[in-house]
Amino acid sequence: MDRNHQGVNRGSSQIWGPYLAVKKQGGSMKELYYHVKNTRVSPYIELQADSLYENDGFEKGFPHIDVNPYLRFFSIFDPFLTPDDLGYEEFQEVFADILLHYLADLDLKADMCRHDFYLKFIVRDMEDGVFGGLAELEEFTDAEKLEAAWHILSFYQTGDAAFCLKKAVESLQPECKIYIREGQEFVFYMRQPWNEKDERRLNYLIRLFLPLSYSCTVHWMRTYGITGYEETMRTGDFILA
Repeated sequence: MDRNHQGVNRGSSQIWGPYLAVKKQGGSMKELYYHVKNTRVSPYIELQADSLYENDGFEKGFPHIDVNPYLRFFSIFDPFLTPDDLGYEEFQEVFADILLHYLADLDLKADMCRHDFYLKFIVRDMEDGVFGGLAELEEFTDAEKLEAAWHILSFYQTGDAAFCLKKAVESLQPECKIYIREGQEFVFYMRQPWNEKDERRLNYLIRLFLPLSYSCTVHWMRTYGITGYEETMRTGDFILA
C-alpha cells in the first residue's frame, strides 16, 4: 500500500508510521513521544513482539508510542538500554525518543522518490509566497498544502490548467462545483452559505491554476443556470442566463 495514503497500521515494522501521521495532520513533532516499553522488551530475540510499535494510544489521541526498537535497531539500542538500574533512566528515555525521531525521519526520506521531493519543493515555494496569497494559504493544513502541490505538479507536467483546477477543487473544496461557460468563463457554485474561510481557500486555488485571460464567477447557494449543463437548469433554484 502507498505510504502516503495509508494510516498507522498495526504490526508495522516501519518507524515512520506515527511520524508521518502527525505530519499529515499538521501536528508538531513535539506532540509525538517514542517510549521504549519496559526499557528492554525481552533479552530473548525470539520472544520479542513482531511489531516495532504498538499504536493503540496514538490512534486514541495519546502522543506516547510504545516502541520495541530491538526489532530493527538492535545494534543501535542494545549498548545503552540495559536492564540494570544505573540511575540513568531519564537520560535513556530522552535519548531514545530523540534517536527514534531521527530514525523515523531517515526512514521517511529514504523511501521518498523524486516525485516526493518535487512536492516538498512546491510546498516550500507556496510557503515562501512564490504563488502569492500567503494570508489565504494559512487556511490550509500541511496535508492540504501537499495535496495542492500534487495538483500543481500535475499542471506542470500536463499544462492543462482547467483539468488540474477542477481536480484540486474537487479534492480540497468538495462542496464546490465548477462549470466552464463558453470555454473562457469558470463558474464556481459553492453549495453552502458564504463564509470567509472557504472564500479565501477557493480564491487561493483560483490563483494557483486559472489563466489570467480567463474570467470567473463564484456563487454561494444559488447560481445562474449554465447553458449546456442541464443540472443547473432547475427552475426555482437558479436564475437562467
